[in-house]
Amino acid sequence: MKQIILLGLLVLSFIGCTKYNQIDTGLAQKKYPGNMYEYLHSDSYNWDSLLVFIDYLGLEDYFTGKKAGYEEITFFGPTNHSIRRKIYEKYTWSATWQKVYLYHSVKEFIEGEGEEYCRQLILSHIVKGKYEVKDIPRGTDDNAESGMIMISVNGSKFRIYSFQEPYEETPEAGPVVLYIRGGKYMDTKIDVASTDIEPTNGIVHSLAYAFTLGQF
Repeated sequence: MKQIILLGLLVLSFIGCTKYNQIDTGLAQKKYPGNMYEYLHSDSYNWDSLLVFIDYLGLEDYFTGKKAGYEEITFFGPTNHSIRRKIYEKYTWSATWQKVYLYHSVKEFIEGEGEEYCRQLILSHIVKGKYEVKDIPRGTDDNAESGMIMISVNGSKFRIYSFQEPYEETPEAGPVVLYIRGGKYMDTKIDVASTDIEPTNGIVHSLAYAFTLGQF
C-alpha cells in the first residue's frame, strides 16, 4: 500500500512539472506546410473576410511568395472580428432611431470605400522579410525608443516590441509576447494574440480580436 501511495505521488509530481514547463516555455511556433495564402484558407473562422480583400484587390502574390521583392514577408493579420468591426463602423439612424448599416459584406465595403483605400488597409499590415518573436527587441509601452520601428509595404510605420510577462509573482518568467504601437502618432496600443505561425514564405502574427482594421 505504501508503495502505491509513493508511486501516485511520483506521478502527480511529474504531471505538475510537465504542466509548469508548458506554461513557462513561452509561445510555441507553428509551422504550416504551405504558403501564407494556403494557410489563410486553412482557417476560415479567422481569415474568411481577409481573403475576400486579398482576392478582390488582387493581392494574392504577396501571400504566395510570387511578388518580386516580397518572397518572404511578415504579416500582422487582422482577423474576421477586426474586419467586421471596421465594416460596421459605417451606419446611419432610421426614423425610429435604429442603426442602419451602410455595408453588410466585405465586397460592399470595398465598393463603397474604394479599392485603393482598402488596398492600403491591407498593405499596411505587410512587412518585407521574416520577423519572429525572437527577432523583436524588448520594450515597454511608455519608452518610445524601445523595441523597433517597422515599415510596411505602403510606407506606414509602427513600433513593435517584445515583453516577457510575469509568471505568478515572478517577473520575466512567463511567455514572451508582442505589442504594437500604431496609428498616425503611434498612440494606439495593439495586442498580438498569436505569434510565429510559419508558412513556407513568411511569418504570421495574428492580432487580437479587439483590434479594429484601420488602427495601424
